Amino acid sequence: MNSGFKYNRIQKDDAVVLLIDHQSGLISMVQDFSPAEFKDSVLALADIAKFFALPTILTTSFEEGPNGPLVPELKEMFPKAPCIPRPG
Repeated sequence: MNSGFKYNRIQKDDAVVLLIDHQSGLISMVQDFSPAEFKDSVLALADIAKFFALPTILTTSFEEGPNGPLVPELKEMFPKAPCIPRPG
């Protein structure tokens, strides 16, 4: 059966990395991994984005409240990336 679908490999020029709400207070709430494992995984993904020079966007929610600040390593890694504060 030929559906006419053709797989096209994604190109780095057609990609963006969106890191949503990777904040200190939220990382401690992850249940599937330890907070350290989760943070290491996020930073590994960020390293890949930086290596391939992918456009990267950061977001936060309630940064001044219980969610806490964005993980500092992400700010250091992407100092010119847009950081979009969200109300929640």
